[in-house]
Amino acid sequence: MKNLLALILVSSVSFPTGFCQNCFTILVGKNASTDGSVIVAHNEDDLNDHNFVDLHKVPRITYEAGEKQVFLFNTDSLDEVEETYAYFWITGSKYVEEQYLNEWGVAITSNSSRSRVQNGNGRIDHNLRRIVIERARTAREAVRIAGMLVEKYGYASSGRVYSVADPNEAWVFEVANGPHWIARRVPDDEVAVISNYYVIDEFQEGDTTNYLASPDIIDYAARNGWYEPYKDMPFNFRKVYGHKDRLDAIWNIARKWAILNQLAPQQYDLNADFPFSIKPKHKVGIQTLINNLGNHYENTGFAYDTSHGCGSPHHRSAFGVNDTLTVCNLYNDYSCITQLRSWLPAEIGNVLWIAPRYPCIQPFIPWYYGINKISSDFEKATYVEALANYNNKNRDYFGMYPGHACWVFDDFANRVDSCYGNEAGATMEWKGNFQRDVFEAVKANEVKMVALYESDHDAALQVLTDLTNGFAEKALKETEERLLRMKPHGR
Repeated sequence: MKNLLALILVSSVSFPTGFCQNCFTILVGKNASTDGSVIVAHNEDDLNDHNFVDLHKVPRITYEAGEKQVFLFNTDSLDEVEETYAYFWITGSKYVEEQYLNEWGVAITSNSSRSRVQNGNGRIDHNLRRIVIERARTAREAVRIAGMLVEKYGYASSGRVYSVADPNEAWVFEVANGPHWIARRVPDDEVAVISNYYVIDEFQEGDTTNYLASPDIIDYAARNGWYEPYKDMPFNFRKVYGHKDRLDAIWNIARKWAILNQLAPQQYDLNADFPFSIKPKHKVGIQTLINNLGNHYENTGFAYDTSHGCGSPHHRSAFGVNDTLTVCNLYNDYSCITQLRSWLPAEIGNVLWIAPRYPCIQPFIPWYYGINKISSDFEKATYVEALANYNNKNRDYFGMYPGHACWVFDDFANRVDSCYGNEAGATMEWKGNFQRDVFEAVKANEVKMVALYESDHDAALQVLTDLTNGFAEKALKETEERLLRMKPHGR
């Protein structure tokens, strides 16, 4: 308890109440999952007045020689390739909210972090993930492309943790301000849990199967006095490059601790030096990850008691430090579980399970990569418009797209939050029943879709499209109905 109080004190000094950059990710290796999938489970958390989330399918795009992709704030640009790969794109009202899955099954998402490096003169930032997804056929290739870009242009922000995966493997790619980066492969039989600090610890230079990095990742640290090679062996990237404010923040430590203890065969102390990844006590499936992403410290001594009616675990601090400590928290824009299955055609095997706003109260809808159309309630801007405004996020999305489904889900979350103890029970029962029906429908239809795909590709993709949009529209309709019963006038 003494150590816990020390952690809390450090965090309360380091960060103000309401700190909101709380993305959270779980990476699952193919031999650690229930069905052989590689899985990326992610909560996208950012502070927004209105939580805008738009979905797009972007086709392959051809470019003329000499055409450029301009970086954010016109810091620099690079030559476009002759043809980019197609991709599924989740975009929002902030530059950092974007998530991608391309036609080859390469997926990328990210968590904010902070490094010790200052004034690295970086020029590339949020464009990194889009460039990678347009050009990479595997996760390893994506890491190499990202590393090349960071070395050439320098990373503009203090730091970030990227999760990169394909149907065969998952990688963690961590970048610091300037040309510094490191990547580590998640073992196939293990799970990595990422909050908002660096997680890569050891670095084995000769093992390029599992580790990659910029050439001077160790020398740069030594020159700056952060690491003494003959004294501080072995090199630990997290401790050497990570900023103390992030490493000591209780809102980082506690979220990782809670989910590690749900997945690991052992129970970690809150003060433990957590490993990069762990072998889970059981194989991990979609439902387990849904539960993880909706976590509020249930079944721990830090759970918030909502039995008195009003009040919400999303708004209240478990530790008395700030109000953003839970995995499922006030600033959730959406949750996405990317399931990548190597034994199925990419259009069917690669799926984005998306829950809008709070994952604790909304069912996860499977958006198959192969769909040929996104419901107009979930895609208001065209992909052409979205790409044209890629570096222009300072817009009134609520005024521009008043009929978007995301506003309904946002209203619903706010209404449940206003009296969580009274509303959450019935809402979670509805969510659980809906999710069960989705799982059963997916199981019943996928075998048929695979058989149809072999004989009639286009017909199979139409079935996928109808199934996906049907789930999404049903979730929207039932959420609207529940919202109207909860208050007379929604948006």
